[in-house]
Amino acid sequence: MSKFIAAQYVFDREGLVFRDEDAPFLNQLNYSFGLIKGGAVSGDHWTAIDTYKAFIRRHPHILPVLSVGGWGADGFSQAAATKEGRARFVQTALELMERHGFLGIDIDWEYPCRDEAAIAASPNDKENFTLLLQDLRAGLDALTRKDQKPRLLAAAFGAHVRLVDDVECKKIGVLLDQFNLMTYDLQTAGTLSYHAPLYPGHPNFPTSAKTALDAFCAAGIPKEKVMFGNAFYARRFAALDPQRCVPFAPAKEYLPSIRYHELIQDSGWQHAFDETACAAYATKDGQFATYDSVRSIACKGEFIRSNGLMGLMCWEYGGDHEGELTRAMYASLNP
Repeated sequence: MSKFIAAQYVFDREGLVFRDEDAPFLNQLNYSFGLIKGGAVSGDHWTAIDTYKAFIRRHPHILPVLSVGGWGADGFSQAAATKEGRARFVQTALELMERHGFLGIDIDWEYPCRDEAAIAASPNDKENFTLLLQDLRAGLDALTRKDQKPRLLAAAFGAHVRLVDDVECKKIGVLLDQFNLMTYDLQTAGTLSYHAPLYPGHPNFPTSAKTALDAFCAAGIPKEKVMFGNAFYARRFAALDPQRCVPFAPAKEYLPSIRYHELIQDSGWQHAFDETACAAYATKDGQFATYDSVRSIACKGEFIRSNGLMGLMCWEYGGDHEGELTRAMYASLNP
């Protein structure tokens, strides 16, 4: 078994298809998302859970993990605010896990103390998040004592230095088994900037995977629990000046994101790579696309191995129809 973990999020949707040929390159598959409804963790809205479970049955080496939350998913602040709310959250989360055979739970509260996604937030979220994780840890450990099956406790975090002070890093670093650092969506509005760089590509734009890692680890997150994220989709901008469609030039506006396979299959894009940032990008007709490629994933994997991190994860399985990035993630961790 690999020393490092190759994990992927997969989004519940009509027509979800898994490729059995991808299974050897997966260690973990996070089913996204459970939602909080009336304070309870629910999967009643799922449409493809049976497809997911069938894939896991065919490939039992893959760890099945329930991811709860996601961007714009409300309910965390309210549920975590009281002892009773936390108890209801944990009880229903564990029941949902047991009902569907999940052996881990991943909390995607985006983000404690912040209401940017039009969700409820409070300054008390910082401490209440820790209390929620404590109760989840106790509940998972109790299940393990019954059947001797280890259960993973994970959480996902935005890779921005400004988010570090919103959580009690030293305390949650002890509770968590896995710290999923979402090292994507790091672009800067108004600038043709990278959204998944390993290193800063420009002195005026320091946000990167490495920058976030350093900040979170300095605050108390053990680096051996950290997973870096890969983007199986491209963020796109329209250049303010179509004749200056180059990295860090001014951008006019955001354009809709596209999946990796849509980008690659369009021969009109001219692809390039920033050696400083370890970031892939492409240009076409005044458009700028920033994304993860086989090469950028190789850079992240080498960083993981050299620095003793846990592994790589991605958003999201459906962005890579041919399995190219799936194989690249695994290969980068197992050269």
